[in-house]
Amino acid sequence: MTGSSGSDGGDVRPRVVISDTKLTSLETEREVFGEEVTLIQRPLRSAEAVIESDPDAIVVDASTTMTAEVIEGCPSLRAVVRAGVGVDNIDLAAADARGVAVSNVPDYGMDEVSAHAIGMCASLVRGIPTAAADTGAGGWDWQVSAPLFRPAELTVGVVGCGRIGRETVRKATSQFGRVLVHDPYVSEAEIRTLDAEPVGFDDLLRKSDAISIHTPLTPETRGMFDGEAFETMRERDGIESDGSGTILVNTARGEVVDEDALVAALEDGTVRSAGLDVLPEEPPADDRLVGRDDVVVTPHIAWYSEESKREVRRKAAKEARRYLRGDEGRYRVDPETYGSVPGSAE
Repeated sequence: MTGSSGSDGGDVRPRVVISDTKLTSLETEREVFGEEVTLIQRPLRSAEAVIESDPDAIVVDASTTMTAEVIEGCPSLRAVVRAGVGVDNIDLAAADARGVAVSNVPDYGMDEVSAHAIGMCASLVRGIPTAAADTGAGGWDWQVSAPLFRPAELTVGVVGCGRIGRETVRKATSQFGRVLVHDPYVSEAEIRTLDAEPVGFDDLLRKSDAISIHTPLTPETRGMFDGEAFETMRERDGIESDGSGTILVNTARGEVVDEDALVAALEDGTVRSAGLDVLPEEPPADDRLVGRDDVVVTPHIAWYSEESKREVRRKAAKEARRYLRGDEGRYRVDPETYGSVPGSAE
């Protein structure tokens, strides 16, 4: 394992840059790499900063954007590893053209994210945020969240049945009466093994009392919940008779939901309440969702526990080490699956 530059006092070991704002030390990374590499901890927010770091491999969080300019400007770069699931901050086409491997860590924090999603769903189903806000303001009204319905008689729809989606389905089946799943890339037979019902997207929108989103951000899923989807959702059985709309929970990617369409759906009652751990812009520039009484927003924390933080760091470091040793990556990303340009569906 050798680097292509000897800029650090003649040190020819590969330079591994850890650009992750969540880190306070490199203890985990040192355990993985030992003395094989030169480790550099530096949160990089600009193209110039990434290029100046001259990495052989770089581990990034969502705040570091690997554009074509950055990738072209790093001649030693062999691998980019996203310490997380989403890769929408990496130009996959540019990396592929340069022969730079890109990986993410898709199998960490599954218990945490699914628990967060079901926790949000259960909390909104029971009207807890509304009741808590009312009592906090001096009220004491048992009907403030009405109408509420028995969880065991409600239908929950799960969109996306990957690793986290499956964990969410397992948790949902223990709390709710019926679980529907939409994922065109998972067989109906496999979905049924989870005690869930496979359905088309429109059927899920019409039949679900609550919906939890667990899709990656791809050209296919960007804006998946748009005005047309919410219009279909409005056809849900019972929406006129019981006066309640659908509950929507998103712990996946903010851009899967069209924000303007969601606001309109909240205004007209199609969506009764929303639980959002992700937004199209983080932190948000305005408070049109954050400030609403019918929306609960958490600051992209569904992934987090002390255990998952250690897990993603270790897995990301091991993936970078595989590439630097000339091995195949375990989590290599296919650019055709995810799209190519950061922030774009093209």
